[in-house]
Amino acid sequence: MRSVLSAFIIFFAIVSSAMAESLSSELSQWHQIKGDHFVVYVVTNAQDSAGRDVLRAAEDYYDKIARQIGYARYSNFWTWEERVKIIIFPDQESFTIITGQPAWSKGYAVRDSRMFESRAIVTFLQEDGFLSNVLPHEIGHLIFKDFIGFNRPVPLWFEEGIAQLQEAPDEAAQRGMAYVVKNGEAVPFELLGRLDIRQEKDPRKVSVFYAQSRMVLEFLIKNYGQEAFERLCRELKEGRTFEEALRIAYSTSIDSIKTLESKWIGYMSEK
Repeated sequence: MRSVLSAFIIFFAIVSSAMAESLSSELSQWHQIKGDHFVVYVVTNAQDSAGRDVLRAAEDYYDKIARQIGYARYSNFWTWEERVKIIIFPDQESFTIITGQPAWSKGYAVRDSRMFESRAIVTFLQEDGFLSNVLPHEIGHLIFKDFIGFNRPVPLWFEEGIAQLQEAPDEAAQRGMAYVVKNGEAVPFELLGRLDIRQEKDPRKVSVFYAQSRMVLEFLIKNYGQEAFERLCRELKEGRTFEEALRIAYSTSIDSIKTLESKWIGYMSEK
């Protein structure tokens, strides 16, 4: 396996200008494990078992996420030639060298990229919560963007909240967020809607952003039900602004982002 991997690394390091076309071609030689909505790629058959575990988990997450946002009602997406690729490099070194991702990256999702020629989730063999956190998070991003549309005016916090909802529950983050709210340190919703956390360097601010994004959506689903949440996503799909979609989906309860903020803070303050 190391000799195969070394050949890949040397090849891609030398021919970096042709990386996209070459990797697409090389993937045809990797082992493929096919499901209804995903095709998992691993370098050798020794990794087939890990690949099958990933495929089973991915198919389960697809069903769960599609139901959550109403995606499943529209069509049977991601089948046959439209199946999403899950590219699993054998280790972090090869993943980093070939994809150019930063050293801290555990994986990422892309859509219609030149390198992978279709929707893809790109990662490497790892432990550390991949099946319970990284994989569902990235599938959540892809499904949501496919459903809503890539040019819809959706706040980043809402999209990240969708992805965060798919991860395993984090009780420590929930307690921490309750503490933040009670101390008046939550991100004001007006700012939250404009914040691009991808540019933030302060890890505490990043943690608050992600925890708050997830818990606002948990609040909506727990207090107003799944059907209203699906309606919110459908209205966003139709091109409504977030506030318009919110007002339509929760017409008898929430008439503005300001009202949502007030109700959420009251809910969190009681925890």
